[in-house]
Amino acid sequence: MLNAKFFFALLLLLAVAAGNGAYCFTKKDSLLQILKKELKSSRYDQLKEARLRRIRSLLSESASQSYQRRYQLYSRMLQEYMPYQFDSSYVYVKKMMEASEKEGDSYGLQESQLKLLQIFTTAGMFTEAGELLSDLHDESIPAGLKGLFYDRKARFYESLADYNNDRHSRKYRAEAEKQFIKMTSASPPNAFERMIARAEVPDSLGNRRPSAGFYLHFITHHGLSNHEIAMVAMRLSHHYSGDDKIALLALSALSDIRSSTKYTQAVLHLGEALYKAGDLKTAYECINKAVSDAAFYNARSHKIDIQNVLPLIAGKTIMETEQQRDKLIISSLLFALIGVTAICIIAIVFIQMKKIKVNERLIQKQNGQLAAVNLKLMEHTRINEEYIGFFFKKSFSYISLLERLKRTVERKIKMKKFDDALETIAALQITREREDLYKSLDQIFLKLLPDFIPAFNELLKPEDQIWPQKEGSLNPVLRIFALIRLGIKDDETIAGILDYSISTIYTYKIRIKAKAIVKGEEFDKRVMDIKFINC
Repeated sequence: MLNAKFFFALLLLLAVAAGNGAYCFTKKDSLLQILKKELKSSRYDQLKEARLRRIRSLLSESASQSYQRRYQLYSRMLQEYMPYQFDSSYVYVKKMMEASEKEGDSYGLQESQLKLLQIFTTAGMFTEAGELLSDLHDESIPAGLKGLFYDRKARFYESLADYNNDRHSRKYRAEAEKQFIKMTSASPPNAFERMIARAEVPDSLGNRRPSAGFYLHFITHHGLSNHEIAMVAMRLSHHYSGDDKIALLALSALSDIRSSTKYTQAVLHLGEALYKAGDLKTAYECINKAVSDAAFYNARSHKIDIQNVLPLIAGKTIMETEQQRDKLIISSLLFALIGVTAICIIAIVFIQMKKIKVNERLIQKQNGQLAAVNLKLMEHTRINEEYIGFFFKKSFSYISLLERLKRTVERKIKMKKFDDALETIAALQITREREDLYKSLDQIFLKLLPDFIPAFNELLKPEDQIWPQKEGSLNPVLRIFALIRLGIKDDETIAGILDYSISTIYTYKIRIKAKAIVKGEEFDKRVMDIKFINC
């Protein structure tokens, strides 16, 4: 085994560097904490979609370009989609096959067929993969594709063995091992696939080579991409157990997320390992991620693997939840009596407070009603005071006038100056006296309601508003509604005061109401709502 501190420090350094993080931990839990944050992130998929859009844009302009250029762009799209989405991978590998077949490029066609074999294998479409493999023969494969051919063939038999897991699996694994051996001799000396497959090749004594140190060195010294780190860490996890295995699987899952790899076994195996270690919460999060990735990629075999694991973890999670629930019920029962007592006390206090609030609202309502009554009483008192004083003065003035007139007429009659008596009576100017009365009424009314004219005009349209020519006075129309505001609503009484006919008063009222912006009783109410000063 490698030195534990060095091993974890190296893994964390690698994880943080790949994710541009800022973490300083030295335990396996640190990798899991980083992984949990990344499980919630969608930025890597957004970056993947941005790359796909750029290549797709180039493809839209490639119709007039050479076959090599189009084949290259199809290959780039396939490279992006292969670990990301099965359906799109299949579309672009078929485009590569069609383009190379049309061009007569046998090398490109066989390269595309090998990639299609990989797609079928990862998707669990073993029947289609087997049919395609039967059409590919060693002798017809170009030297440059031999290593890829043996690798894809080995992966096919290895996946078939894992999928069937029956008496035929040993035969499939033996065939896979045979193809891995062929690949090591056919691949270039430093080819990535050859390097990560070395752990699967037996040495001269028939034993598997120790690969943990080899892979760890490979991870840290070859500038691998996130996807390649995920593959190597996954292979390396087979040679460890316990926390070491979980750390490697977490590194692989983390790298898969950062490379937007949806066809991945790492997060599923990590969920299984965490489940066995008793970390059900994180295990469930990992399995949910595996479910969403499998649904997105649309891999049949991967969905079956998840379906085998998910019920176990879900069942254990439910059982643990039920145990926690039982503990909670017991704890709740212990506090039940105290709770019931507290609730009773709170209920009594609440009822009393509610009664107090009801009484407060009733008092406030009654106070409001009293205030309204007091306001009206103040208005009536003010009116009475002003108009009683006014009429006392006017009455005294008219009595004095009548008294002087009486003495003058009596004296002239006694002196038998009848013509002079008639002239004295004729000299009385009733019209002027009435105008003086209206003027006094206007002054007193506007003193009590100084805002009556603008407030009344707010009820009319701008073009229909009524403004007296002389400040401090009312015109006949305003005088009618001033009397109404004072409580004189009978048309006959208003007509007598203003020396108009009843029909004239009625016509004025109807005409104004027809021009008002509010109609009917609302207009009358608004007029009566015009406030007295200081009331």
